[in-house]
Amino acid sequence: MATLQIQPHNYRAIRKGDRQVLLHVPTTSIFELDPAASDLLGLFETSPAVSADDIQGRFDGRYTPAELCDSLSDFIDLGIVAPQPKHYEIPARVVERSPLKTLVLTLTTGCNLGCSYCYREDLTSPKNSSVMDFQTGARSIDLLMEEASGHERIGIVFFGGEPLTRIAVIRDLVEYAEEKAAAAGKEVEFSLTTNATLLTDEIINFLDAHRFGITVSIDGDQAQHDRHRRTIAGGGTYKTVAMRVKRLLDKYKSKPVGARVTLASGNLDVAGIYKHLHDELGFFEVGFAPATAGPDSPVGLSREELDIVFEAFKALGREYISEAKRGKRHGFGNMQQLMTDLWMGTRKVLPCGAGVGLLAVGTSGKISLCHRFTGSELETFGDVDNGIARESLSAFMTRAQAPHGACQVCPARSLCAGGCYHESYSQSGDPFQPTFEYCDQIREWTAFGLEAFGEIALANPAFFNAAIEQRSALQ
Repeated sequence: MATLQIQPHNYRAIRKGDRQVLLHVPTTSIFELDPAASDLLGLFETSPAVSADDIQGRFDGRYTPAELCDSLSDFIDLGIVAPQPKHYEIPARVVERSPLKTLVLTLTTGCNLGCSYCYREDLTSPKNSSVMDFQTGARSIDLLMEEASGHERIGIVFFGGEPLTRIAVIRDLVEYAEEKAAAAGKEVEFSLTTNATLLTDEIINFLDAHRFGITVSIDGDQAQHDRHRRTIAGGGTYKTVAMRVKRLLDKYKSKPVGARVTLASGNLDVAGIYKHLHDELGFFEVGFAPATAGPDSPVGLSREELDIVFEAFKALGREYISEAKRGKRHGFGNMQQLMTDLWMGTRKVLPCGAGVGLLAVGTSGKISLCHRFTGSELETFGDVDNGIARESLSAFMTRAQAPHGACQVCPARSLCAGGCYHESYSQSGDPFQPTFEYCDQIREWTAFGLEAFGEIALANPAFFNAAIEQRSALQ
């Protein structure tokens, strides 16, 4: 046997007591190592190169040759050890046609708020905004029905601006979509993200009757929320939002309601925000995301602030672990997503479903990669009258699969795949450029997630099935 070397970029391992769990990075597969495999891995981790004589000298009399050979064979097959550096390269697959499952309808570029960190430069007041008329929305739904032939369940997301400024059109499009879905033998699900300022009992009852998935954009208590989420005239919005949220959570029965927090400069109290939104207001789940901002934006998080945020994520994650080990759910959405990805063996070659299951339609009917790109200067991919521009979309998705050289040796690559296209576009003007600004934190977050997963799996393996089922209720 030639000497073999450890390939640290292809795995992460954690030990709890006498048990060890290993994540195979290229496939996001997770294994619990038996004693022979665990000790053999330890030998490779402490030696620059390992020969057959080294293995025999270390383990002769402790493990049978069959046990050692089985473990070594597995490590070689997984690329955890190899004679020379080994990188897994997944060849780009030409995406000629991917059945559309979800369509985002940008109903308006108008919003009744003037949030300081909004990534949409084209947002205006509702009075001066561009809007999607019913005919464009109906043609969008027709396109979805045609393209989703392989799916029994489809999704329509109403987006903006603030989508509830277009509630009359939402009502008409929901009726149209339900009729079309019934005729096609499909189930249609609706969702929207709202700032909650326009919610009334009548609107809540309508959304509840049609089982909308609802996410509310809210940034914490009054001081936290009003720092960036203000009216166009500059006034605070928290009191209005909190009042309407309490009404929503009291009346809404069809699905759990989630909160979406944007973390901008100066608003970093993750634990306090979570406590207020989950424990005090009563949201089912709270998810956090840094503000999308260019490198010189005053609202973007600095490197130091990102470090603070991820330390706070880990502190909140430790609360999640403690609850999970006792079989209790915790409402930290980022942690729940990470646990779901690890449990399901998510292996990404693309950062998200944009372009391969999800597309967005702008107010004029042009098709964009996702809702964040409607109204941007990035190329569009057809329109609802002429259909999807297959050739250009295929070229984009094929190029997106080519990994950056730095990503090939990153232990988080199968869960990140380079990061959000729009974040990259905002930072560099290139949707294919990895978001290197977040790399250290993403690697650290992934490592923390693996440790958390192993700890939970060893203490309460039944937790994951229940947790994933609960989270699916949000979808």
